[in-house]
Amino acid sequence: MKKQTFLQGSLLLTISAIFAKLCGAVFKLPLTAILGGTGMGYFSCAYGLFLPLYAVLVTGLSTAVARPVADFTARKQYTSALKIRQTARGLCFGMGLAGMTVSLIFAKFFTLRTSGSLEAYPAVLAMTPAILFCCLTAVERGYYEGLCSMTPTAVSQAVEAMIKVTAGLFLCKIFLNSDFMILKNYTYESRGAFGAVLGITLSTAGGWFYFVIRNRFQKEKQASQELVLSSGKRIKLLLKIMIPAAMGALVTNLTSLIDLFTIIRSFSAMLISDPEGFYQKAGLSPSVPAEEAAAFVYGSFMGLSVTVFNLVPSLTNMLAKSVLPCTAQAWSAGNRKQAAAYARQVLILTGLLAVPAGCGIFALSEGILEFLFSGRAAEIQAAVPGLQYLSAGLIFLCLSFPVFSLLQAVGREDLPVKVMLPAILVKLICNIFLIPRFCTAGAAISTGICYGLILILALICLKKELGEPLKIIRPLLCQLWGGFLCAGSAWLCYDRILSYLPQRIAFLIAVLIAVLIYFLALFLISQKEIRMLFHEKKFT
Repeated sequence: MKKQTFLQGSLLLTISAIFAKLCGAVFKLPLTAILGGTGMGYFSCAYGLFLPLYAVLVTGLSTAVARPVADFTARKQYTSALKIRQTARGLCFGMGLAGMTVSLIFAKFFTLRTSGSLEAYPAVLAMTPAILFCCLTAVERGYYEGLCSMTPTAVSQAVEAMIKVTAGLFLCKIFLNSDFMILKNYTYESRGAFGAVLGITLSTAGGWFYFVIRNRFQKEKQASQELVLSSGKRIKLLLKIMIPAAMGALVTNLTSLIDLFTIIRSFSAMLISDPEGFYQKAGLSPSVPAEEAAAFVYGSFMGLSVTVFNLVPSLTNMLAKSVLPCTAQAWSAGNRKQAAAYARQVLILTGLLAVPAGCGIFALSEGILEFLFSGRAAEIQAAVPGLQYLSAGLIFLCLSFPVFSLLQAVGREDLPVKVMLPAILVKLICNIFLIPRFCTAGAAISTGICYGLILILALICLKKELGEPLKIIRPLLCQLWGGFLCAGSAWLCYDRILSYLPQRIAFLIAVLIAVLIYFLALFLISQKEIRMLFHEKKFT
């Protein structure tokens, strides 16, 4: 199998992620139109349970496989790499089955505790089998990523995306008016959310099935004479990497879990104490009934604001996945300068995408939501403040992902957990104080503070571990200056053009002008750093 460079792997995964996000938009936009804010609240409740379990069982497992496979491959111990995959398959099946069982047992309890009603219960049940399939898929992705081959991961992501958009929308419409078994006592929105989530579960099964087919025709390289670790030692090695990596991924997703537990409860308390004040702070239309107001605002925030927020990190996370095996192989060979060069390259490239995106979202929050969710005026009105204040957290989060991957690549899987725990505590405290005052904007501000603290602490740890200068301050400052120009030009152009052209055309023109100005600014003030990105210098 041909090994790919960091940039080749990053490009391939980024293209796949863009395709997946386009499919996700094709899925989410009509889904929001069908379910509305209340139905999207039920849909988001199911995701609130799924994401932390996904983080623990999938993200940690994928990293646990990729890291030793990269190490063994660097030393040309191909049989050991295959044995790691074999052991991880059995381990992940057991963990996925356990995760699915726990989710099924506590699904009703979780639904009641988070949403205060059982309308989201069918959607939560539909999501639980996805945990098992995602675990099985994570092993295969981790193995090929450890070989520095990102093609299988990219293809499986594309397969999942296509199944999700087709099966999700089809099943949503099928179950909307269905009285099938457990659904007959639930509302229209609840049944639709169940069908949409069931489509997502089928997509995860499709992603795993792709690897089943691929592996039947794939011949793996093996060494004839090679000392292989025992099964017990392989399990210990996997767990040693997986547990801290999974905990780090869990802590990252705890921000959404904290929002899930604090936002609706805070909204309910605000509705009891000052319903008029809540409607005003939330930017909520008076046409929304009081009994649905909390779920409506939360669904609008998660279904619109957070959906847009997650678009960019999901793309830049592909850079983090690509840099891990390359850095691990350099580190295993004792080449610290090469590892530092990969770190510098991935951080500059991540900033190149994240900084203008964050600045642009701040300037065009309302325009973005109107472009993506036209016809949902009440949901947009409730979602705009949250999205605007999420923009700073977006930049910090995007830059944190590659730093965590780099720390894992150099054998310090424990450090992401250590830097995130205090930041998560800050997030919880800020939510408690800011949500009653600023509504969803308070949750967004606390998210930005949390991710900013995480990034600062993680960079300090990375620099100490590498023992080499990162030299990223000047490039990031140049990108930030370009981002300010990008945001200012986008706001001015959109405001002026909107008076003469339809909203979507005005928005696209404003974005195009802003992108051109951003890259022109970078070309004028940061030519050296841009050239560095496309020259993978090798240190020996």
